[in-house]
Amino acid sequence: MPSIYFVRHGETEWNRLGLIQGWTDIPLNETGHAQAQDVARAFAAHPEVTRECRFAVSPLGRTRQTMAYISEALSLPESHVSVFPALKELGFGVWEGKPFWELKASPIYPADPETRYSWRPEGGESYADGQDRLRHWLAGIQDPTVVVSHGAIGRCLIGHLSGMTMRELVEIRMHQGRFCRIADGKAEWFDGTPLAP
Repeated sequence: MPSIYFVRHGETEWNRLGLIQGWTDIPLNETGHAQAQDVARAFAAHPEVTRECRFAVSPLGRTRQTMAYISEALSLPESHVSVFPALKELGFGVWEGKPFWELKASPIYPADPETRYSWRPEGGESYADGQDRLRHWLAGIQDPTVVVSHGAIGRCLIGHLSGMTMRELVEIRMHQGRFCRIADGKAEWFDGTPLAP
C-alpha cells in the first residue's frame, strides 16, 4: 500500500462547542483557517509530499476549505484534487447538532469501545460501516495520496491501514492542524517535525 497522508479538517464552531457534526456542513472558524494554513505549510516543507501525489478530499465544505490551503501551498491546479464521497464523515443521524456530552451520557451509547465500534446511531453509521466504505475506495489507490477528511472516518482509515483492533481504532486521538503519515502499517503524526510518541 502506498503512503497515505491523512489530514483532519481545521476547527469549526461546532468543534469548539463540542457539537456533533457528521454530515452537517459546517465551515471552518478562524482557528480552523489558521490550523489549515499550518498543515499546508507543513506539507510544503515535507519532501515526501509533492505534486506527484494524489490529492483526495471529502465533499463537505470544511474539508474542501482545508484542502484549498494545501493546494495553494503546493501550487496545485484545481484539477489535481479529486472529491470522493467515500471520504465523507460518518453520519451521526439524529445526534447531529447535539453535544457530545449528551450522547456520551445517554444509556444508548456503549461505554465499551469494542461495542462502540459496531454501534450505529439512528439514521447514521458505525465505525464498521465506515471501514466497509473505505475498503472499496482504498482498493483503487496506487500512488501516495494526501487525504483531507474528518475525525471519525479518519479513525476508520488510520485503524484499517495500521491493523488496529476495534478498541484501538475507536480511541485514536484525532488532531487538527497536523497530518498523519500511514506507511508500512504504522501511523505517525507530524506538525512539520515528527511528534513525540
